[in-house]
Amino acid sequence: MSVMGAKNLLLEISQGKVPGSRLWGASGERESMAIVASGSDLWRGNELTPVPSSHTKLPIPDSAGEQMSIVSEHANDSLLGVGVRKVEVGYIDADGFEQLTEVELNGTTPVDLSVADVRFVNRMHTSDVGANGAAVGHIKIWKKSDHGLVYSMIAAESNISSTPTIMVPKNHYFTLLSWHAEEAQSRRCLVRLLATAIHYEATAKNIFYNRGSVYLKGNTQAISGEGLGMFCFPELSILKMTAWADAVGAESSAAFWGVLTVKGK
Repeated sequence: MSVMGAKNLLLEISQGKVPGSRLWGASGERESMAIVASGSDLWRGNELTPVPSSHTKLPIPDSAGEQMSIVSEHANDSLLGVGVRKVEVGYIDADGFEQLTEVELNGTTPVDLSVADVRFVNRMHTSDVGANGAAVGHIKIWKKSDHGLVYSMIAAESNISSTPTIMVPKNHYFTLLSWHAEEAQSRRCLVRLLATAIHYEATAKNIFYNRGSVYLKGNTQAISGEGLGMFCFPELSILKMTAWADAVGAESSAAFWGVLTVKGK
């Protein structure tokens, strides 16, 4: 296929004209990074109050599914408040399939999801807001029985989660097309795209393999990894962006995207 043909196909997919395929990906960022030998996932968990035990590495829920709850750090994120009133959670259930559920917030009081088989949280976004138009406080989703395990968050003054990790749904595959990363404080750091898949098979033990890396130091070295379409990730594999800072205070953002396709399409 020619370059123009490929671009036209992506345009068709983005417009919902190709059955069984859609653009898909994730993004995230992290400020005030510490030097962590095992790396820091690029999400804003270190800004939460209290800081969860999982703030460096995003935890992976039990494969049998878990009961989770959503809570805000501000009382005005509630059904009658000026902030976020309702949140939709896109998740993978215990059987590996995509699902969607909606939650009415109650400020700083946790609200349980109506389902108890959440295997992975792929995204959260607001579905109803008050006069503020966005979250007043950080909104987080955690394991009901262990509040130190926060799986995703919507940052204050935002409407959608910025957590750079996804799980490929069952009966789908994900073709990576592009990723990028940058560092904004002129502090050297290594950013890697990691995945629990190698040789087109997902690992049962959730071992993360390096599928792309770059050293960064300042915005002038922002990079885009184009043309990675040969990386095709199978169902139930997990992808994420992680950084290793060489100096305290590094600040990095990253994203990746591609095409999620139903098998057989």
